[in-house]
Amino acid sequence: MATKKGIILTAIILSIITAASFSIWFIPQHENSSFVISDYRSELDSIKERHGIIIKEIDDDWKNLLADSLSPDDFIARAQISSSQINSLLSEIIESRAPQEWRESYLNYGEALKKYYDYLTETIVIANKVKSGISIDNLKEELQKLDIMKKESESFTIKANETKP
Repeated sequence: MATKKGIILTAIILSIITAASFSIWFIPQHENSSFVISDYRSELDSIKERHGIIIKEIDDDWKNLLADSLSPDDFIARAQISSSQINSLLSEIIESRAPQEWRESYLNYGEALKKYYDYLTETIVIANKVKSGISIDNLKEELQKLDIMKKESESFTIKANETKP
């Protein structure tokens, strides 16, 4: 028969083995893993292309919201997805570790993405107001602010193009 002391000792040994196994599994093996980019022009062009696709989709959705052919809930859902995609693009810009000759262009495009993110956030705010029953005609000030945000994003995109090596 097993003694009480033997059962406790076995339980302690099994607990130590289990804890060690989990700690090895939870500790990251590579702390600073990152993507290596060798063609910074192509990388930036790829980010711009994806950003352009997002802009086109949101512009179409925005027009449909204003024309009352897209519900505010559907617009909000799409704008939130686009916001997430813009954040991913911004992360790519930040994590690229662009060399000195590309740094200004990458920083300007990062600012363009931030401004566009702000633009998306404001469109969501306006869509929520429309959802609550406020007419688009009563949101002139917000729409002007929205237009300024979009132009700021476009301005940084132009600066990014101008500062390419």
